[in-house]
Amino acid sequence: MTAAYRMKGVGWFGGCVAVVLGFYLVSLQVAAERKKLEAVNGQIRSAQRDIRALETEFDTRGNLAQLERWNGDTLALSAPTAGQFVVSEAALAALDVNSLRADGVQTAALLVPSGAGSAVTVPIVPVTAAPAVVKLAPVQMAQVSAPRAMNVAIQAASKTALKPVVIRASVSTPRSAEAALVRAAKTERLAAVAKVRPQAVAMLDRKLLSDTTLGDIMSGARSESRKRR
Repeated sequence: MTAAYRMKGVGWFGGCVAVVLGFYLVSLQVAAERKKLEAVNGQIRSAQRDIRALETEFDTRGNLAQLERWNGDTLALSAPTAGQFVVSEAALAALDVNSLRADGVQTAALLVPSGAGSAVTVPIVPVTAAPAVVKLAPVQMAQVSAPRAMNVAIQAASKTALKPVVIRASVSTPRSAEAALVRAAKTERLAAVAKVRPQAVAMLDRKLLSDTTLGDIMSGARSESRKRR
């Protein structure tokens, strides 16, 4: 019994190990397939890039004749020559763009007619210009000319005469005096108002009530007070 029981436990253990190994192998297979899928996607992306590059090249080669025609008729572009390269930045700054013309360069002139319905014609005028010789001044000459320009500017500034400045001073009264004047004006106004008010009240009394009316009112008030008593 004990031997059979032990064999049964070993069998269960072996079965569990087999199941775990099976799941592990499945996960490994899934990871391998995923890597293969990523590799295939990378190949697809690289193939798409190659396809786009080839399509661009085909389109360019197909339109090469048209591009050459445009370059010859309108753009007039040409490859740079050895004479167009300079030694330093100073030489590049000293170049005159208008005087540098290569042989066989064509310039287009645009003529706009006055009429609205007429077409615009662009005649191409061939220009034959001799090769321009660029003479570069040494750097020392530029350094010497700078102090001379400074001296000339200083002399011009010293010759200019300074105009006299007229200062106008305005005399103003002190603040204390202004305050005293304001106070005096206020007191005068208040005194005038105080004098006018009693006179106005008296005039109103005279105009509204006469002596007889006041006497009648006083007598009526006295009689009423007596009756109340």
